[in-house]
Amino acid sequence: MNTPSQSESTSAVESRLAELERKVASLESASAAPLDPAEADPSSASDHPAHPADDDTFWALNGLIDHAGDEGGVVYTGHTTPPGAESPVSWQMGLPSAALEDLNFAEAAGALAALGHPVRLELLQAIYEGTTTVAQLGNDDRFGTTGQIYHHIHALAGAGWLENSRRGHWRVPGQKIIPLLTLILIGTH
Repeated sequence: MNTPSQSESTSAVESRLAELERKVASLESASAAPLDPAEADPSSASDHPAHPADDDTFWALNGLIDHAGDEGGVVYTGHTTPPGAESPVSWQMGLPSAALEDLNFAEAAGALAALGHPVRLELLQAIYEGTTTVAQLGNDDRFGTTGQIYHHIHALAGAGWLENSRRGHWRVPGQKIIPLLTLILIGTH
């Protein structure tokens, strides 16, 4: 039988868990339109912690604050039609601030290491843009020999950045397109 203090403690934990689940669900369901990186001024974000701007410059950030409250969180999202695709890809990932404390940064090492070679990034770009086979990739001198191409492709596939969509045809998985483009934007801006 639970004592009153155990029951109150369990109730408090269940209440906090339910609130976190609500916030995560809210972040996951938030709608977003494409963000023009030229509109964002990151220096303004630290100057105004509540609602950074009264205009639409920080519409995505204001939406996050509206959904996550004072606790805040991190979200990245995108909606784009990759070259040659018939339909757009929409994707969103978010975590409330409390969940960020539980992240182990080292767990990202494999996925990030696979992107740490310029040829791999060029291969990813070529595949994203519609070149799907090693034979096609081999026609481009930037990628090296067929063996080198396979080495890079297997490293990218092992880290989840590529998948073999049908025998011998590679693609960036739909759920990885927005995260990949997000990392590329971070590295180029």
